[in-house]
Amino acid sequence: MIVLGIDTATDVVSVAVVDGEVVLAASELRSERRHAEDVTPMIDFVVKRAGLGLNEIAAIAVNVGPGLFTGMRVGIASAQALAYALSLPLVGVDGLAAMAAGVPAATASHVDIVVPTIDARRSEVAWATHRVNNGGAQERADMTRADMTRVDAPRVGSIEDLLVAIRERAQNCLFVGDFAHRHRDDITDALGAQSWTIAFGDDSLNWPHAKQVALLAHAQLLRGDAHESNSRVPTVAAMYLREADAEINWSQRSHA
Repeated sequence: MIVLGIDTATDVVSVAVVDGEVVLAASELRSERRHAEDVTPMIDFVVKRAGLGLNEIAAIAVNVGPGLFTGMRVGIASAQALAYALSLPLVGVDGLAAMAAGVPAATASHVDIVVPTIDARRSEVAWATHRVNNGGAQERADMTRADMTRVDAPRVGSIEDLLVAIRERAQNCLFVGDFAHRHRDDITDALGAQSWTIAFGDDSLNWPHAKQVALLAHAQLLRGDAHESNSRVPTVAAMYLREADAEINWSQRSHA
């Protein structure tokens, strides 16, 4: 099954085409808030690079967040329009799960939990906790991507809230994401010496990517648990976790 993945939820825009577990073509770009201008030509480029026509795509997948409010809306609108035009299923994918899915098995084999992080602005962070399913050394040696199960729903809060959640679990932890990368020293100093370890992913794990979005959507479609809209127009909901800044500012002004 060929799936086209779209990710515009962060500062990095990416598009990918997968066939089953095989990535046929992918592209990414640090967009500098030009998501709407960048995503359409990237879709065209990646589909052609894969040697396909749009008529060969079986489903559309999109990162629904958390992330930048405008970015999420651009990606969802693009995916919905494409799914409607091609009469294809549309699958919304959790961006934090996509980040966790990008962790190589060899990297995850040394930890118990993986915590993807996304900068939520206003000094806050979005995160979720994923348990690494260790299936034995030989089985893991044959895997390229770690097998994980999400154990906590995505949340948004201060870095202190994140650290409290990690202390409560008290398990060997791998942080991934640009937020954790930039706050590495703060996190390390705040957690201090523990009986369990903390580690940080490399730069390749700083952002969610359309490759993982498409791969996760493919797995959902095979399991038959992908959401299907009752509307004639394919729709998916954005994972905002909190109100947009404009809505918060308006609410504060109206109660002043």
